[in-house]
Amino acid sequence: ERQRLLHEGAGHAVMSAFVELVFDNSDGRLPVDKDEVRLRRSIGLKKDEYYLDKKHMTKTEVMNLLETAGFSRSNPYYVVQQGRIMEMAHMSDAKRLDLLKDIGGTKVYEERRRDSLEVLRECE
Repeated sequence: ERQRLLHEGAGHAVMSAFVELVFDNSDGRLPVDKDEVRLRRSIGLKKDEYYLDKKHMTKTEVMNLLETAGFSRSNPYYVVQQGRIMEMAHMSDAKRLDLLKDIGGTKVYEERRRDSLEVLRECE
């Protein structure tokens, strides 16, 4: 599975890869005293390594840092997993709208509205 993450298909296999996210931190959302923050994950055949502005960090430290900034593990839509983009692109309009309502947090209000209308109907 790990090898497939690094290389799948034709061509030369690679032994490692990385992804780096650059955050605009001018609002100070991340508890780092910089306007721009670089978060890097290096993926190898045996282990992953994490860096914040070239300083080594553990996965737990990275997850805690992101949660401090408001990226919650409980909301799976902050970061879209590989393969989910195509799934979303091929969704029907109704399913895509439901997903957007779920992500935006408005689905809860629709459910409350539906419940309130039901109560009104029962009272009539």
